[in-house]
Amino acid sequence: MYLKHWNLRKLPFENTPDTDFFYESEKHREASSRLRYVVEERKACAVLTGVYGCGKTLVLRALERDYKKKGCVFSFVNNPRLDDLGLLRMILHNFTGYNVPRSKEDVLMGLEKFVRETFNDGKHVVIAIDESQLIDNEHVFEELRLLLNFQTETRFLVTLLLSGQPELREKLDSNKQFSQRITLSYNLPALDREETAAYVRHRLGVAGGADGIFLPEALDLVYDRSGGIPRWINNIANMSLLAAFSKGVPAVDAALVAEGAESARQ
Repeated sequence: MYLKHWNLRKLPFENTPDTDFFYESEKHREASSRLRYVVEERKACAVLTGVYGCGKTLVLRALERDYKKKGCVFSFVNNPRLDDLGLLRMILHNFTGYNVPRSKEDVLMGLEKFVRETFNDGKHVVIAIDESQLIDNEHVFEELRLLLNFQTETRFLVTLLLSGQPELREKLDSNKQFSQRITLSYNLPALDREETAAYVRHRLGVAGGADGIFLPEALDLVYDRSGGIPRWINNIANMSLLAAFSKGVPAVDAALVAEGAESARQ
């Protein structure tokens, strides 16, 4: 709606995991670096936690984009609110792309066959499960743990990446057998004031926007109203741009951010 007003190529503040917009703050770079280490070194499991909207999914998607080019095969599960068999079937379906067996025995044999063949092809299997805090069945964690038993004498054949809100950490801490398989974990915090301003400018730049669309005082208020959470930054910035467009002004000031923040929360 407002693209032409600022000569933008595409909407800059959509809450979708578009890796073109991935902004590597120091915190996101640290999260990405830890997950990359686990994948590159063929380790067993890594855990990424953080509050809703802090950018965990985009970190995972950027990792998937880069490592698919380096010989990794991904199964990305967006909604793990399934029983143990359902999750195993979803993982196998994401790998093979066709109908999967219904019995657990056949699913597990299919997974082992796929993992072994992928290893023989010189590639590595990665299972990424987003929103893992939704897993509320101990049997699911047990099946995921057992998948890590696919290994040779010297390396794991499967790397498991779990991402979720902070309560995921509590669930894992209470499951000693599973937690012993975790190589490393990282909690992704919110952006600070300076990073929030850089984040807004970065996304506008990727979309083709010029510098100065948001005035300095406007960027300060974006941070104050969003708390540095990227999802809320996107919502507020998007509505602020819409408010500025509707008034026909060339830049977003603090008053327009205040208006946008109110609209974003309604």
